[in-house]
Amino acid sequence: MQEAPKLRILILITNSFAAINVIHSGLIKRLGVEYDVYIMSTMIRANELRDINEHFDLRLKLVDLEFSRETVWLSCLRKLEKALFSHHFDIVTQKIKYQNEENWKALLIQKLLRALSFLNIIRTVLCLLRQTIIILTSYSIRLKALLPFHFDGVLSTSPLDSRENRVVNFLGRHCVKSLAMVISWDNLTSKGLINADHDYVLVWNDFMKTEFLRFYSIFTLELPKIAVTGIPRFDCYFHKQSEEYYEHARRRFNVPNGKLIILIATSASRHFPNQKEIIADVLQFARADGHVHVIIRCHPADDEHAYKHLVKEQFVTLWHAGNLPETKSECFYKWFPELDFLRSLSEMLRICNVCVQFASTMKLDAGACRKPIISIAYDGKISLPYHQSVKRLYDYAHQIPLNALQIDKVVTNREQLFNALKTSLQKTDQGEGFSDISPFTHFTKAASVDFTAKTIAEWLG
Repeated sequence: MQEAPKLRILILITNSFAAINVIHSGLIKRLGVEYDVYIMSTMIRANELRDINEHFDLRLKLVDLEFSRETVWLSCLRKLEKALFSHHFDIVTQKIKYQNEENWKALLIQKLLRALSFLNIIRTVLCLLRQTIIILTSYSIRLKALLPFHFDGVLSTSPLDSRENRVVNFLGRHCVKSLAMVISWDNLTSKGLINADHDYVLVWNDFMKTEFLRFYSIFTLELPKIAVTGIPRFDCYFHKQSEEYYEHARRRFNVPNGKLIILIATSASRHFPNQKEIIADVLQFARADGHVHVIIRCHPADDEHAYKHLVKEQFVTLWHAGNLPETKSECFYKWFPELDFLRSLSEMLRICNVCVQFASTMKLDAGACRKPIISIAYDGKISLPYHQSVKRLYDYAHQIPLNALQIDKVVTNREQLFNALKTSLQKTDQGEGFSDISPFTHFTKAASVDFTAKTIAEWLG
């Protein structure tokens, strides 16, 4: 008896962290077995696809079609839309970011918003603007090449990316259903608007679900179905591991027996250019202690060369992502992370005794692994103005509810940092006194990949 043909889906991947969430997490294995999967991507080409297929024993296929570049006029419309959106919903993240704009730009934006507020038409203009962008991005001669594939659905892994919106809107005009996976907890309050009307939207947690309903209920009478699926890439934190696993991980990162471990997770240089000074403070503490090993895990957009001089230090392990493009500005849409990216991250978090982070998602990662967290809230030797200081990052909208859980120790000077390191390294029970972060991770077991796959199956019917 002949097997029924599999449903054919198109997965859009334009962001490295979306790739990690969908591919490296193992979700792609579930999808590749169940469906006839095609990938359209900015960073996955023939070589990367071959590696993925060999790694997961799959037969994924590539749509060899370039995403359209965003035109100047569309970029201007989206910037205006983002300004109206953040003003209408009073989103603090964008207010803080605008403080970094050139004075004349900030003044112009402020005057425009005041005028529209006075006329009481911001909501009306915002709705018209979004609908205009959707209509204008629903037509494309280039994308007609997708029609012969007869896709049953398109999955957008970075739904706030205008390039993915264009593909979704074009296929939607040809009756192809769509699903959006919001890839990070900050996206809904920091990236503007999703300019596509999806049938399903997947989010990490109930905070994000509430945000989505609040923001998008003004645009349409029929909202998409919202599913809270947890974080697929976090599943790796919830698997039980053997003693041999921990021993292997310590050897992999050159940690001598008996040494306690401080993990420093750096941020993108543009977010916190002074983080080298904080790292120097941590190293000063470790050098004086004598019983500590420091692992520095560089953010892909951080300059690894800034830390090259530390390689000679016996108590330091420097890690930087592989496969990075030569041009840093292309990092997040040209970089396909090595397939063991999540493995190295989970190993570092599991073996460390404390994680030092700079207002990043690593606070959630470390919390999921029940590790003490030190959050840096000072700028080094010289304090910066608030709009340039690392302190501003903790006031972003997505951070505020997590701050309330107080799962971390926030330090505002070097003395507090040293005290926090000393206290954290003295802890014998890593899980003692930890707040439950399940409101953010949704699951506290390896269940997100499975639940996400089931939700996608429901979407496809």
